[in-house]
Amino acid sequence: MIRLGAPVFIEKNAKAAAAGENHGAGDQIDPVVIARAHKAKGFRAAYAPIVDLKDGERIRAIRSAFAKEDIVIAEAGYWENLIDLDPTMRAFHRKKMVETLALAEELGARCAVDTFGSYCYGPNNLKHSPKNFSEEAFEEAVYLARYFIDEVKPKTAHFTYEIFPFDVVDSPSSIARLLKAVDRKQFGVHLDLANLMNCPRAIWNGAAVMDECIKLFADRIVTSHGKDVKLREPAISVIIDEVMPGTGHMDIGAFVRGLHRLPQEVPLMLEHLGNEQEYDQGIAHYRKVALAEGIVI
Repeated sequence: MIRLGAPVFIEKNAKAAAAGENHGAGDQIDPVVIARAHKAKGFRAAYAPIVDLKDGERIRAIRSAFAKEDIVIAEAGYWENLIDLDPTMRAFHRKKMVETLALAEELGARCAVDTFGSYCYGPNNLKHSPKNFSEEAFEEAVYLARYFIDEVKPKTAHFTYEIFPFDVVDSPSSIARLLKAVDRKQFGVHLDLANLMNCPRAIWNGAAVMDECIKLFADRIVTSHGKDVKLREPAISVIIDEVMPGTGHMDIGAFVRGLHRLPQEVPLMLEHLGNEQEYDQGIAHYRKVALAEGIVI
């Protein structure tokens, strides 16, 4: 079963979060209002509202309000470079990731998520690095996943890496290898099929990519992101753009079918759209595709 969700826009002139920013509602908004806003959209999943780990009263209020409306918190995200070459920043980001996983556990969220990062100074989207695909990078990804989980010892929340084409979390086989190597029950898969569409071959065979994910780690998928991607034309080189759902090349039907047949409920969260109207349009398309598959989300 799929629990569909997306950001909600409560405050006047609220802006959509960009890639790498927190999609959750602001920390000055009543949790009851946030939960009801999700319910009003027909959502059954949400991004974690912004809250400080030390604010126990607000955390309890969020859990209570969301439980009352049957809204599952899909993820708490920390979008910074875990392998920053600056030792001070690297240590800072890892400390914040521990806190984010602890927050996910306190909120009852399905997972805490970050990208693995890039071997560069500063944000991990600044530079590509060949070292990102090295055996050393794989071993560091294993170490970090174990470290975060062993520090927090979560009972329900999972630590997850978001899939990205610029590091070792870039393919179903690599994810399966990580799951085996990390060897922790609370290490899960945050499935973003759009981010696995990293070349034309994958895009035109999206159903096969989704089937491989199901085959390799179906029971470890804890949440997912919904998007669409399109190959840029003229086709002088391979450039893949995120686009409005329904205007790209991704096999959204295969994605929804695969999630629906999982043994566990999985949140499907739309992201990276420009405003509330675009999210409404994207949600409508995902629902239309799902309905064509005989699935109500």
